[in-house]
Amino acid sequence: MYKRAQAAMEFLMTYGWAILVVLAAIGALAYFGVLSPGNLLPQRCEFSAGLDCTENPDASASGATITFPVTNSLGYKVQILTATSTGTGTCAGAATFSPATGELDNSANGIITLNGCAGLTAGDRYSDTVTITYRSNATGMTHSSVGRVAGKAR
Repeated sequence: MYKRAQAAMEFLMTYGWAILVVLAAIGALAYFGVLSPGNLLPQRCEFSAGLDCTENPDASASGATITFPVTNSLGYKVQILTATSTGTGTCAGAATFSPATGELDNSANGIITLNGCAGLTAGDRYSDTVTITYRSNATGMTHSSVGRVAGKAR
């Protein structure tokens, strides 16, 4: 009877040590940040159709800015009036545009820089919702495009 108990105990001990090693490995990976979801999230820049983001955003913690390029694919000339953000790096300063007038011909590229982003810390992830307000030069009507920018601040 004791022989069977010893075999069962050895069986359970072998699996116990194996489970302990796996838990230690998972703990080490979590400690060193390998399993941190913040490190796995990609940079992204997405807007609704019409004003398209053409590259990943660039966030500068030292300059407190988030910069991203946009392309006008609306089919007509527009003038970007404002760009505001809410989120991790909420930017309180007025946005600047390149070209400075904010006017983009159809298929033209421009750069939007959100200023005064006090919530950015170098090396940390950020995620902001950005609202771009623009006016159609064809009709004079004002519209908005809501998008999302995310990445790692430098």
